[in-house]
Amino acid sequence: MTETKYYYLTSSIKQMNTMFNIVIATTNPYESIQHTLDDTKHHIEIDLHEIDDDFSIEKKDSMVSKFQKGDQDPLINSEPFQLVYDQTIIAEQMTQHYYSAYFNGKYDPTGIIKSWAMERVFDNYLKPLLESNDDIEGVSFKSDEDVKLATRRDSDYRWSININKPNTDENLTSYYLQNGSIATVNNLNFEKVPRSKVSEMEQVTILSGNLTDSVVWANAGISSGTEIFPKMISRSDLTGMFIDKKLGIVNFRDGSLSTNKKIFLK
Repeated sequence: MTETKYYYLTSSIKQMNTMFNIVIATTNPYESIQHTLDDTKHHIEIDLHEIDDDFSIEKKDSMVSKFQKGDQDPLINSEPFQLVYDQTIIAEQMTQHYYSAYFNGKYDPTGIIKSWAMERVFDNYLKPLLESNDDIEGVSFKSDEDVKLATRRDSDYRWSININKPNTDENLTSYYLQNGSIATVNNLNFEKVPRSKVSEMEQVTILSGNLTDSVVWANAGISSGTEIFPKMISRSDLTGMFIDKKLGIVNFRDGSLSTNKKIFLK
């Protein structure tokens, strides 16, 4: 049996002070697919630029800047702002405030905006390509350690996502997925959320169906530390892995931890 050969068409977008990478997996790299990628990139670029204008804390006229100054209009009249605001509140509640959108007393959803934007443009522009073009096997959208991906229905293709040792290029493990989201947070890209105590947690990777959820839980894992996070994993049926200075690598799936160490105990 001949092994299927896949080709990858890629494109990059610089927006929101970060680099986004689009990847299309195909068995037939026709020129028409490149045109599809170029057109899709154009629409994504426009959307990301508009989201940045609305939510950047660096822009004085953004909705976030206005809200920080006490203007309630964005919360009342902007559906995107309402959606993001609701997500930040839910994120705080489900993580017991180990993830927070408030810094120095000001509302700052920067940490959640990128993943929310990625989820939005992925659903609007990339995922539909799987239905409209039989030659496209999969689509992926990545920024730093955050990845959103999908595979065409009835396709055997799986995306390979490598997880590296914290702050190195040394590969620890790989996930082979058809659909979903992955976020990895370590002590370098960790959102500035106050920690309750000194944590031995070095890195957290979360797999879920929603990228914002993955990012929120990965940050909450770093923030809460080894004593508290396992309880969150169990209660919220989380899947992924974390690296702790003392415990090493701990994998967990649907809330169950695969380790012999009794990490629920002090």
